[in-house]
Amino acid sequence: MTGSGMGSFLASRWMLYGPVALVAGIVVGGAWYGYGEYQRRERTAAEARQPKAAVDVLSQNFTGKTRAQRTVAVAAPLEGTLESLEVTDGDEVFEGQLLARIRNTGMEAAKQRSVEDLDRVKGKLSDLESQVLAARLEASRAGADLTRVRLEYDNASRAYERQQKLYREGATARKTYEKAEAEYRTLAGETKGMEEAAARSEAQVAKLSAAVEEAKGRVAEAVAELEDADAEMLLGEVKAPVSGLLIGHAKNAGDEVTRDLAKLFEIATELTAMEVVVEIPPVVDKRVSVGARALVQISEAGEAALNGTVREAAGGKAVVEFVSPSAAVRPGMSAQVRFLEERPR
Repeated sequence: MTGSGMGSFLASRWMLYGPVALVAGIVVGGAWYGYGEYQRRERTAAEARQPKAAVDVLSQNFTGKTRAQRTVAVAAPLEGTLESLEVTDGDEVFEGQLLARIRNTGMEAAKQRSVEDLDRVKGKLSDLESQVLAARLEASRAGADLTRVRLEYDNASRAYERQQKLYREGATARKTYEKAEAEYRTLAGETKGMEEAAARSEAQVAKLSAAVEEAKGRVAEAVAELEDADAEMLLGEVKAPVSGLLIGHAKNAGDEVTRDLAKLFEIATELTAMEVVVEIPPVVDKRVSVGARALVQISEAGEAALNGTVREAAGGKAVVEFVSPSAAVRPGMSAQVRFLEERPR
């Protein structure tokens, strides 16, 4: 067969079988793809039917924050405005140290009234004491005048008796007798008047002295009230009840505080007894038990992990307690926790 004849023969055969071969190839390719997709779906379904492997809690690290196990809350001693903060979180504080000042306008007004009352009763007492001094001086003068008049009266009385006797005997002139009698009666009247004046002076001294004692009592009461007001004012000075580390405060300067604020400040008393709080997923929550061992890693404590014990494990949280080996570990630091034991199944 010649070349041209062979070409014509092949061309005629391609025209006849080419489309068939193309269709067959498409069918085979589609079948192969469908079989592969079927196999993939079957593997996926089989994997879905397989039970999921439990979370390996022994290989996971959980991040949390450190906090002190033992703390002391400092309550607001009275209501008012937080006038100033004398410390900041993270400061070491000592027992009796001033932490803050609270201003209570009502107590300030009460103290001012106590000061004014004390000034008033002191002024009254001073005035009464001056009156007593004047009354005593007057009583002294009245007593001296009474003594003088009594002496003159005694002399006049004796002279009158003598002249009366002489007059009865006719040994003295009537005018002399009458003059002695007049002097006697005049001095008798003066003596009575002086006695009454002296009695009034003494009564006035007694009355004023009693008023002085009463005023002294009122002064003592006013002093006590002022001392009470000062003591209440001192309540506005919030002081640390213990020594430790100040780890938090609830209010800032200028804020209002009330007596029901139980945790105005919080002080950590033992920085060796620490704990870490971490959040854990439910699958882990079910597998961690109280009392289980754990490792705590804190960069500030060095490279070595610290031994810890699970104190609480519920509600998606776990609390791991540990003993801090260094004062560099403080509340609020980041820590990594890895559980070493699981809850028995």
